[in-house]
Amino acid sequence: MKHIEKFQKVLVANRGEIACRVIRAIRELGKLAVVIHSDEDRTLPFVMEADEAYSLGSGSLSDTYLNSNKILEIAKAAQVDAIHPGYGFLSENAAFADLCRGQGITFIGPRPEVIDLMGNKSNARSKAASLGLPVLEGIVKDTETLIRSRDSLPYPVLIKPSAGGGGKGMRIVHSPDHFEQEAREASREALNYFGSGDLYVERYLENPRHIEVQVIADHHGHAVHLFERECSLQRRYQKIIEEAPSGFISEDTRERITASALALVNGIGYTSAGTVEFLMNSKQEYFFLEMNTRIQVEHPVTEMVTGIDLVKEQIRIAEGRPLSFSQEEIKISGHSIEARIYAENPEKEFMPSTGRIDVMTVPSDGLTRIDSGYSAGNLVEPAYDPMISKIIVRGADREEGRTHLIRALKEFRVTGLHTNRDFLIELLRSQEFTGNKIHTRLVDEKLDRLIRLNAKRRKAWDLEILLSAATLIALQKDTGRHPCSASPWHSIGHWRILPFIVLEIDHATYRIRYELMKGREKLRLHIGERDFDISLESRKGNSFWIRINQHLLKVWGITDRSDILLDMDGHFFKLRRMDILDRRYIAVHKKRDSENQTEMNAPLNGKVVQINVTPGSKVVKGDALLVIESMKMENKILAPRTASVEEIHVSVGSQVSLNQTLLTFKSN
Repeated sequence: MKHIEKFQKVLVANRGEIACRVIRAIRELGKLAVVIHSDEDRTLPFVMEADEAYSLGSGSLSDTYLNSNKILEIAKAAQVDAIHPGYGFLSENAAFADLCRGQGITFIGPRPEVIDLMGNKSNARSKAASLGLPVLEGIVKDTETLIRSRDSLPYPVLIKPSAGGGGKGMRIVHSPDHFEQEAREASREALNYFGSGDLYVERYLENPRHIEVQVIADHHGHAVHLFERECSLQRRYQKIIEEAPSGFISEDTRERITASALALVNGIGYTSAGTVEFLMNSKQEYFFLEMNTRIQVEHPVTEMVTGIDLVKEQIRIAEGRPLSFSQEEIKISGHSIEARIYAENPEKEFMPSTGRIDVMTVPSDGLTRIDSGYSAGNLVEPAYDPMISKIIVRGADREEGRTHLIRALKEFRVTGLHTNRDFLIELLRSQEFTGNKIHTRLVDEKLDRLIRLNAKRRKAWDLEILLSAATLIALQKDTGRHPCSASPWHSIGHWRILPFIVLEIDHATYRIRYELMKGREKLRLHIGERDFDISLESRKGNSFWIRINQHLLKVWGITDRSDILLDMDGHFFKLRRMDILDRRYIAVHKKRDSENQTEMNAPLNGKVVQINVTPGSKVVKGDALLVIESMKMENKILAPRTASVEEIHVSVGSQVSLNQTLLTFKSN
């Protein structure tokens, strides 16, 4: 039994939204929150919210957030009592937890020996099986041995890093022909993110559900579960929508799977919060996948339906206090769903999107929980995971939660880079989600269809409505005298020599003539052969309630020089004014013909980790030329046409920026 100590200062060894989340818990418990940060992160919200902040300098992850010695030096200098690792980075690093123990600093998590046991996939499986948990057939060997024995593997197989989880480095392989390439890529990605390239291979279960059980245990012999979460909707093996509880499993299955999770917890002497993950087939047969010995990204959905603050409970347990509740006191109330907002482009196979966030708006209904690591003006760097925020809601049931989340997503906006928001809305609207016919491969299987449906829904908007709304918003000018005036007279001024505006959308240009109507509270727009009477009924910030020919419409919109960005019911539209000068568009950009393309430019910022061609190589359209790592994900750069490589301008390890020339082809 651990003696009780009261922490005064706790260091958060993480960044982004989880750092903000842990800081909030620390301060609500009356303690001081200390953070570490890279130089690039110095302006992010988690640094601003802390009581003390210390720089790790600049450099790679191994120089900053994975630098155990530097972090412990800061912890000692700051005289902290404990370190909360969050998730990712050092959260499941047994050596780091042991170093903390050696320095007399409490690691907020389980004992290093338990982290080590569960962190090794082979040992974790063996232990789980010995405690009666069902497991899938698996093999753990070094990468070269696995490659040599590839012909004897039970295909299809799932390759995963032996030292970590979170979807990093995972590959599905259906035949021996592709095993070596996938294994080497997985090993390289695992080495980069977890510090070990060792792999684990298991039989792949086709189209399973991902069900996980939240557990928590103290040092006084009390261990409980907080029921299950469903995390079946994933892309690149990373979850994007999570729910609590699962709407699929029966009460009997719930009792059995939670009992299995607790058997593991008790069998290994686990303490702190953790998650036991399972794969489940359509018959509700489940198989142990792994145990995450840390707080999970998706922990808020459990908090929403149980009312228990898991991070606060972690800190109390680390102080030596008993659990503040019993198993019998934990009840499920309602249904919670979380959506992860990533900086990525679903239309380009979820390619990461980096850059500065120009505008960020969040729902203001008081019911939606937003866990965010960024705010307007922050730069989303290529070195880190691309998650910007999490949106969490709770409803009386799954359907109420779904409709609430769609509404909240429509109110969440980020400009300046691509996000997956619109895709998430379409996914929540899909018949697979509403019918609860989901599984871990659903997003991959239905991606093209969901993107087409979203594009179709977007195109359904009446062009004249878009042009009318854009015209009115473009003519708004907050002078300070009438900042929210509903009268276009105040916005336009008393005289405008040219009473028309020229807008471009989707490469088409439209000339819109307008005139002030009687009473000067309306505009009449002449678009082609049609007339529209338009008025601004109300405005709050960048949200406009516009009446167009008696139809009242809510539009969110901003202007940036000649650009006008509208958000209409969860769809972004970008228009550009052609009647004013904008130096950004003075240069003429000719559209390149891919059949005559002589340069291959980087489609994103990142680091070159693999080059598959040499000067003189013959390639055909679709061949993988090289691989760029960005936001901890590997992105294959494909040949745009059949050609011969003339010159390569980068090397393995090169840091490249958007549009930088990677290689050149011989001209046709």
